[in-house]
Amino acid sequence: MKEKKQTKVTINEVAAYAGVSKSTVSRYINGRTNEISPEKVKKIKKAIEELHYRPSQLAQGLKVRKSKVIGFIVADITNPFSVATLRGVEEICDEYGYSIMVCNTDNRPEKEREMLLKLHAHYIEGLIMNTTGQNNDILQDFKQNGVPIVLVDRKLPELKVDTVTTNNRDITARLLHQMYEKGYEHIAFFTEPVDGISPREERKEAYEQTAMSQHKKPMIAEINLKQKEQMRDEILRFLQANHQKKAILAANGLLMLKLISELVDLGVKIPEEIGIAGFDDTEWYKLIGPGITTVAQPSHEMGKAAMQKIKTRLEGDKSAPQTIQLDGEIIVRKSL
Repeated sequence: MKEKKQTKVTINEVAAYAGVSKSTVSRYINGRTNEISPEKVKKIKKAIEELHYRPSQLAQGLKVRKSKVIGFIVADITNPFSVATLRGVEEICDEYGYSIMVCNTDNRPEKEREMLLKLHAHYIEGLIMNTTGQNNDILQDFKQNGVPIVLVDRKLPELKVDTVTTNNRDITARLLHQMYEKGYEHIAFFTEPVDGISPREERKEAYEQTAMSQHKKPMIAEINLKQKEQMRDEILRFLQANHQKKAILAANGLLMLKLISELVDLGVKIPEEIGIAGFDDTEWYKLIGPGITTVAQPSHEMGKAAMQKIKTRLEGDKSAPQTIQLDGEIIVRKSL
């Protein structure tokens, strides 16, 4: 018995599912949500997500207009990494006369999907993104229709596109070795939920391998930053675990900020009672307490490299996709 071929969902089916007219769905797809009631917007959004609809325009017309607009999708605009990367992208865009359309997904795949559809409606010429990894079908459509894509920080090995990243494994291991050399016997790794996100996976794996090479038991806490009590519970659990000299390695800048805030609220002294180190060096790290030891990611340079790669692709470069790996730098301060 032959397997039934899956048919492509049409705009009429989306309209019927949402209980609205075809023209209303069309206005939504083309970014004219100001012309639609909030209730209908929610219905259309739900229909598109549940039916996995992709506009037929994605199979045509993406190269019709030269918009001089680059789409930039970030997973979390509050993360210092995102801001620094955006500035790098902007620098190259300004140099060559491109504009940027920035979209924030809050690390939500369904919101990322919505933003991709909206960017399509604006005829972007290139796409730079910090992906959730859950919308490869739409990205494949963009790619097949000649829109160059560059991933920053987060990799998608199954999608053959250019990627700009950092040496996560090596720099994590180097920082941990420095922490062990300073006498920290028990080091915990605090991260947001890994969920297949490549830099989190790479840092976590490097932490586990380095801890075991030092004959230490790994202690990993995956923190949902929207649940403040979880951060506090994990800190207290770690502090009470044993009487060894302790430190926490935070996997990104936003998590580090929340960690420091919680330690201050708990009255835990840095570094007298606990050492801390992390990623995504910012100006305020050197101003907090004794100054925070961090890995300074070349975020600005990553943004510049991503936009430079978009530009070369737009100029006709058809070479195989490239992974550009830039080096982070350990900035030693007195939090350890």
